Amino acid sequence: MKRLPVKSLVRASFTAALSIAILVALTSSAKEYSLSRAFAKSGVIFSAILFLSMYNVVIQVWLSRRWNYFSARFKLYRAIASFSGAVLLNFFLFRTVVYTDLRAFIIPDWYEEVKNRAVWPLLFMLHGIVFNIFVLIIHNYIILIHARNDAELENARLKFANTEAINQLLRQQIHPHFLFNALNTLKSLIRRHPDKAEEYLIHLSDFLRASISKGHKNIISLKDEIKLSTDYLEMQKMRAGEALKFSIDIDQQALNNRWLPAFSLQPLLENAIKHNVLTNEDPLYLDVVQEGDYLKVMNNLQVKHQTEASTGSGLMNLSERYKMLTGEDILIEDDGNTFTVKIKILQHAGGDH
Repeated sequence: MKRLPVKSLVRASFTAALSIAILVALTSSAKEYSLSRAFAKSGVIFSAILFLSMYNVVIQVWLSRRWNYFSARFKLYRAIASFSGAVLLNFFLFRTVVYTDLRAFIIPDWYEEVKNRAVWPLLFMLHGIVFNIFVLIIHNYIILIHARNDAELENARLKFANTEAINQLLRQQIHPHFLFNALNTLKSLIRRHPDKAEEYLIHLSDFLRASISKGHKNIISLKDEIKLSTDYLEMQKMRAGEALKFSIDIDQQALNNRWLPAFSLQPLLENAIKHNVLTNEDPLYLDVVQEGDYLKVMNNLQVKHQTEASTGSGLMNLSERYKMLTGEDILIEDDGNTFTVKIKILQHAGGDH
């Protein structure tokens, strides 16, 4: 959860304080207390609970700027600050009631029968702790509801972004220009290099099969994403020859137990090839390197003056998907000679990263 629902907490606090105050007024009337006494008692209860609720809201907002709401440290400091404030508030409230005219309205009849006067302030503060627990339960409920709604909204946005990326890739694959290039390259290889033609056909079929079979997934294994990207690069290499050079340096252990958003790497490679000049004299170098928890995609800049229309998911789509999945953005560096994109490698296939 990125932020606390302050407005909802304030509304819930006011509603809870008012509800308890009305309940106190009704029970006081049922005990045949005077109307003025019932109103005074309910007014003090309303003010005390509302003040206590607002204090808890302020504490939570202040702590949430330093720690995540669901972290153990946040919960510990929140409990200490919340209950300490509740005890102090009710101690001062007790002092105010006892030494003002409110005493006649608030203090029950049996107070005079209590010989040990230390008992009453303790009971007063005990009431405060009970009310504070009630306030915290209300606040927790409101926050959990908002967290669930935020999670559902982000999940829907992620599914939309992922579906858009998959649709873009599928459109690329069945696009006449893509199919024409693929079949034309295959035809040329069959005539000149039959052995390479078979290899090209294997890469093409694997590429298409993986794209379609994994099209429904939001997250796929790093191994599958690398395989998809390798098939794509091998096909482009057979078309471009020595004008395209690439290398992939990934920890073998990470291939089996790390993950990436589906179709996040291949579009980066596609964009590099699409927007840069490829010649035998000045080849395009594409490097995919693992750096700790990140995957770095680098290429030398040889920007075309006229580029093809982009049909990939694009950096904006990929950036949005990473923000929703991890809360972090992709990292882009352009020093004029090299263009680099760094994307985070996910530790598991779950939704919370």
